[in-house]
Amino acid sequence: MAQIKSQIPPTILSQNKSSLVDPASKSARNDGFTLIEILLVLSIIVLVLSFGMPVVSRITGQNINTSARKLTSLVRGVRTDAILLNSIYRLSLDLDKNTYLVESQKLGELLNESSTLSKKRDPKNPEATETSDGFAPVEKYFKEPKPLPAGVVFNGILKEKEGKVTEGIAYIYFFPNGLNEKAMVYLNSQSAKEGGYSLLVHPTAGKVEFFKKRVDQF
Repeated sequence: MAQIKSQIPPTILSQNKSSLVDPASKSARNDGFTLIEILLVLSIIVLVLSFGMPVVSRITGQNINTSARKLTSLVRGVRTDAILLNSIYRLSLDLDKNTYLVESQKLGELLNESSTLSKKRDPKNPEATETSDGFAPVEKYFKEPKPLPAGVVFNGILKEKEGKVTEGIAYIYFFPNGLNEKAMVYLNSQSAKEGGYSLLVHPTAGKVEFFKKRVDQF
């Protein structure tokens, strides 16, 4: 009887050989990224950031200009109210929290020298507020301290008697006779290391000047 030899078709043999490839070598080819792929991703990130940063800077600049206009309008309104209502008003600037608030004196008491000076925040009780000087928020403007727009901060304030103040709560007083304290308010971008903008509040006529630079003296 003739011996029957089993013959496996070549196509099946080739398929079997391909399935016997070492899985370790397969994973070595598929795992991780090549240096070229990593460099390509980094290049895309840098390109996106290079387009995004000028946009952020421009928005922050617009926010600073908007803040200057709002503070200018606020100063004029507060001065007018102080005259018409025959009361002492003040613009309270929180240099640490970058907020501001309009307050008026409800008790009609005379101001002493210490009450007009800036107040440094107590590190043991940072939330403590002054309540014994007879001033309270004017609801006509806002009940709570109003924050500056995103990316904008107070860089301090310059006053004639106190000099430059960079922390705590600083005040600009407005009196019934139409006069107010002379002050230079500094605004800047939160990410800026130097420079800035200056808002000069004149002591008469409610005049306010805005400088697109830092002015370190009156």
